[in-house]
Amino acid sequence: MEQDSLTLHGDGISATIVRQGAELVSLRDSEGTELLWQAGPAWKRHSPVLFPIVGRLKGDQLRHRGRSYPMTQHGFARDRRFAWTEQG
Repeated sequence: MEQDSLTLHGDGISATIVRQGAELVSLRDSEGTELLWQAGPAWKRHSPVLFPIVGRLKGDQLRHRGRSYPMTQHGFARDRRFAWTEQG
């Protein structure tokens, strides 16, 4: 089973990303100070990827070239589970 999070280190900073939504959940400087919101009762996310839209479309539908496609608020990326393809 593939791991659910990945931490990358470089140039005095570390970043932790989770597969769910490819969301950055931690960003620490060289002293270990957390630089990112750590979720809480008021807002449970950290830094969601809002793609391909920010906001909500009328009727939660994207219309393109005469066709309609379902599109939830802020797009689909934050609700998808991503796969790791390469670590540099």
